[in-house]
Amino acid sequence: MNIKISIAAALAASLLAMGAARADTPIYKWVDDKGQVHYSTEPHSDQAQQLEIKNSGTLPNPGDAPPPPPPGTPAAPASPANDAKLVNPKPDDSPACKAGRDRLFKYLHADSLYQLDDKGNKQPLPPAEKQKALDEARAYIVQACGGGA
Repeated sequence: MNIKISIAAALAASLLAMGAARADTPIYKWVDDKGQVHYSTEPHSDQAQQLEIKNSGTLPNPGDAPPPPPPGTPAAPASPANDAKLVNPKPDDSPACKAGRDRLFKYLHADSLYQLDDKGNKQPLPPAEKQKALDEARAYIVQACGGGA
């Protein structure tokens, strides 16, 4: 089995297992012409099917979230295998830890990351800023989950 498909399937299973999909965010699944399975919050194919996901989780209380990691806090190393470990839920995860895992999963599977300009329009992040957002999300999991793995 192709490692990309294995990692994608593991990450998708993690999403489904932790009930990370919000009620207002549909998740779509489709298979491309090369037989590769894709998951996204947007249907990128006429054959994309919306998955029925029951969200049984609760949103974290903002008071439960730890402060952002201090500048210079090392993020977990970036790699598909390590990212799969970081987003994989554990039974004893705190709400803040769950939220961090959910955020990283969404960042990793987003077509692009963006910020809102002063008029509320989405502006895609440049590659360096996208990498910084991913590194901060990884560092947050390390802090909130006690190592993240």
